[in-house]
Amino acid sequence: MKKGTLSLLIPVFNHEAYLPELFRSVDAQSRQPEEVLISDDGSQDESKSLIKAWATGKANIRVFRQKKNIGITENSNFLLRKATGDYALTLHSDDCLGKADALGRMAKSMDRNADIAMVTAPRRMINQRSKKIRVDGNLNPGEYGRSEILRRVLTMEANPIGEPSAVMFRQRALPGGFDASYRQLWDLKAWLEILQSGNVAVLRRPLVSIREHKMQATKSNAKAGRGIGEHVELFSELLREADKVLTPREASVLLYKLRQTASRYPKFISLKNRSSLVRERQRIGLFTYIWNLSVYRFRKIGAQFLRST
Repeated sequence: MKKGTLSLLIPVFNHEAYLPELFRSVDAQSRQPEEVLISDDGSQDESKSLIKAWATGKANIRVFRQKKNIGITENSNFLLRKATGDYALTLHSDDCLGKADALGRMAKSMDRNADIAMVTAPRRMINQRSKKIRVDGNLNPGEYGRSEILRRVLTMEANPIGEPSAVMFRQRALPGGFDASYRQLWDLKAWLEILQSGNVAVLRRPLVSIREHKMQATKSNAKAGRGIGEHVELFSELLREADKVLTPREASVLLYKLRQTASRYPKFISLKNRSSLVRERQRIGLFTYIWNLSVYRFRKIGAQFLRST
């Protein structure tokens, strides 16, 4: 069994309150990464001094500081370009590793099986005080190919694999890094690209803690409406592959939902994406589209009636 080298990438921005817990979780790992790369994205709190204190005397840690804030996606890409390991995990500075064998278990899955391009596990969601909120995970333990994941993405309109902090992947499977034009769904777009090179292994128990708090990037992006525009953009693009994994009725329903979202939030939808939705309806055919939606609605009403009786 060939043991791959691991790069742990930590993009940091104004998370002095959470860094000590993150650092302790890395120190506790039974398998230490060959390199830890940290990039402070222009923090204005005490993150810089905390990073310096933790990195002092540790030969495998390199620290960088951005002259101006470049955002989480670009900061992650900066670290990926510096990384030399076979495997990479991008651990956000408000999250932490939840188990002492987290890195070891994830890396071991890829060590054992060259067909595995990425590894994930359920996530332990925590609050600002590190108290457990719930466990998130939409995939049962096992191995999944891209077609199965794509089907779940399209039918759920969600990311079943998880946040970047919970996903380890082979660096060669993402040669161009994360798509910097995305601020919210950059991880999902990358996961689908990585799955062009191999499968995803889903482990049984939570290994990483994902923190939910008022200042996290996901919530600020949602307030700014970035998630809506990116959702329609990405799923409009993925609709081109829908014939491979969805029934015609499922594809029609997804298109209908995307069009409804676009009509409710017009200011977040680009002309390019509007045109893409129009072309997709033309490709399906108006009669087929209307018929599929009629059947969908009829079955939905019938299911609601049965539940109420």
